[in-house]
Amino acid sequence: MWFLLVFIALPFIQSYIPFINSGKLQGYYTESPDTTFSFGNWWKGTYQKGKTDFINDHIGFRPDFLRLNGQIDYSLFHKTNYGSPVVGKDNYLFYEDYIWAYYGRNFAGYPALQRQMARLKALQDTFSALGKTFILVYAPCKAWYCSDKLPPEMRSEPRPNNYKTCAHLGDSLGINQLDLNAWFLSMKDTTHELLYSRQGIHWTNYGSILGADSIVRYIERVRHIQMPHPCWTKTEHTTQPRDPDNDMDRILNLIWPIATETFCYPDLHFTQDPGITKLNAIHIGDSYNINLIRTGMIQNIYGHWQFWFSFKDIMNQQNYSEWTYPKIAGTDWKTELKNADCIVLMNTMINAHNLGNGFIDSAWNYYFQGR
Repeated sequence: MWFLLVFIALPFIQSYIPFINSGKLQGYYTESPDTTFSFGNWWKGTYQKGKTDFINDHIGFRPDFLRLNGQIDYSLFHKTNYGSPVVGKDNYLFYEDYIWAYYGRNFAGYPALQRQMARLKALQDTFSALGKTFILVYAPCKAWYCSDKLPPEMRSEPRPNNYKTCAHLGDSLGINQLDLNAWFLSMKDTTHELLYSRQGIHWTNYGSILGADSIVRYIERVRHIQMPHPCWTKTEHTTQPRDPDNDMDRILNLIWPIATETFCYPDLHFTQDPGITKLNAIHIGDSYNINLIRTGMIQNIYGHWQFWFSFKDIMNQQNYSEWTYPKIAGTDWKTELKNADCIVLMNTMINAHNLGNGFIDSAWNYYFQGR
């Protein structure tokens, strides 16, 4: 009896006199703020609800209870409670949106994609006339690379999809495009290192280094120059993943990782031979570009660089380690385009229906209607 009473009281004691340091929850979550008593809030019932939500979110050992609950649901039922990943075969984690993109469930339609790619071709020609290089890069996608691991209950008949349609249109129009998704698929049976992990949604750090080097080689061929390349003489192989190689596993907030895998982390240095050219570059696209910054690729292969994340936020050499960035809407992005030697638009398949998140239409309006 006394043991039960003490067990029930421990979370309340922990709330006011913390005696154990519980690990923080990972991923995005919010905690309800405390509320102030007033007779008006009392009679409306808002005080009671606010106070209940605050106590629930700040009760002692809450992170530990959530991890325990998540681990039980995952281990017994393959159910994920946080972060919205879905579980495929052999404990491979996916997001639904990537699976729907693979099966063409978010297909934008041929006319819309044709219009998008035609405008992109017009922009490429304009950039070329201004001495700039434009490249459209199709980043890899886990749903394609690990299609044999997709959840059986989410499988459907293949339909036209945005990626294949854009790639076909790009070839027909003569757009400079680099298909890293197809390249990754071609390496799947021969690579000795992880390009995708069970635990992450993005390409691994190792995979992103290979992808960035391919972008460099493409730019070199188009511009007839030599640029810095990543080199390494040693690598670290470890079962301890670095961000973002376990980004989906981490936000599940489980007690144990869903899998043990061996990751490869090269010790990078970069060629600095005479005649090396460092361009001023702008990358535009989704979160797959961020790994190029984490690994130091962008910082070392370019001179001045910016990353326009979803054509909303601006990351650069000065602020990339921070969590708040200047907004595109508040800057003179048109002048930044004028100063760039190279523009790289890179999205993964989930965003193929909306490449650049509005950049194409905004730039097209500027160059063809704003003058």
